[in-house]
Amino acid sequence: MNTTIKVGLIGFGRMGRFYLEEMQKSGRWNVAYICDTNPKSREIAKRLSPASTIIENEEEIFNDPTVRVVGLFALADSRKQQIERAIQSGKHVISEKPIADTIINEWETVHIAERTSLFSTVNLYLRNSWYHNLIKDFISCGEIGELAIIRICHLTPGLAPGEGHEYEGPSFHDCGMHYVDIARWYTGSEFKTWNAQGIRMWKYKDPWFLQCHGTFENGVVFDITQGHVYGQLSRNQTHNSYIDIIGTEGIARMNHDFKTAVVELHGISHTSRQEKLFGGKNIDALCNLFADSIESGIRSYKLPTLRDSAIASEYAWKFLDNSKSNDLPAIGEIQTLEKILERRRNMKNGYGLLQPL
Repeated sequence: MNTTIKVGLIGFGRMGRFYLEEMQKSGRWNVAYICDTNPKSREIAKRLSPASTIIENEEEIFNDPTVRVVGLFALADSRKQQIERAIQSGKHVISEKPIADTIINEWETVHIAERTSLFSTVNLYLRNSWYHNLIKDFISCGEIGELAIIRICHLTPGLAPGEGHEYEGPSFHDCGMHYVDIARWYTGSEFKTWNAQGIRMWKYKDPWFLQCHGTFENGVVFDITQGHVYGQLSRNQTHNSYIDIIGTEGIARMNHDFKTAVVELHGISHTSRQEKLFGGKNIDALCNLFADSIESGIRSYKLPTLRDSAIASEYAWKFLDNSKSNDLPAIGEIQTLEKILERRRNMKNGYGLLQPL
């Protein structure tokens, strides 16, 4: 008897291909359909998953009663309608973030999902990382005393302005909402105050670097720095990514090089250093948790909710809006941005490169 879970994937760009790869590895999924409106993406899908039915019209997935799960990996402006359609057709949903193109649409999508017993989740991938779970368990044991300060930094060359993802918003929303979410996940509280400073690098219309600090309702102080501005034209590209958590009695911290993550724990009775593979987007963990939930009929508490995504998205936008009410300098020239975009079009290895067709 075939016990694999039948799934249809909508959107076969960079993230869609990541999901296919992990689902094929796990052996728990039957990728029955792959849908994309781009003919080149459909050709790639045929090559990578010859057993799947490759289609242009997503309605074929929604109309197939044997499909139990829909994976939504196209752009954000399509997701509200697709999530609503999936739930109408009785299917569980795995979605990329954000779950819609505007805050209003995101909250409407949350309410649609919460009115059904069907399962839904969103890829807030940091929650599924081994390093953040290790640190959170360390905090829960009381090793750092009371949680007081969370400092997060994620600076890379990354996705450059104008390359795409317009519905996902500027860098601090498209990427930074992950760090907004993980700060909230650690504290178990809601944001109370904030002050943000951004900069319009290369005179681009939106800030592509933003630093925000503030407090949570439980008194924890946060500091989030994020930007895809880190040495875009340097000969050898690098990055700076870490979390630094400070308690009343001890600390925990992590840094990574996108290959290996290093966690250092300095508690009142325990000191250790752990180094393991970074784990990338942790899609394997998300898909396994979702498969466990479907097979057991009990939704895993570890799965991020659409509400979690909407909250992180809303505050990322609020922080961006706050930065625009402060001094928002513009430094650099548009000609430099044109050089960056030209370099990235021809790069074979780099940070956040768009998937070639």
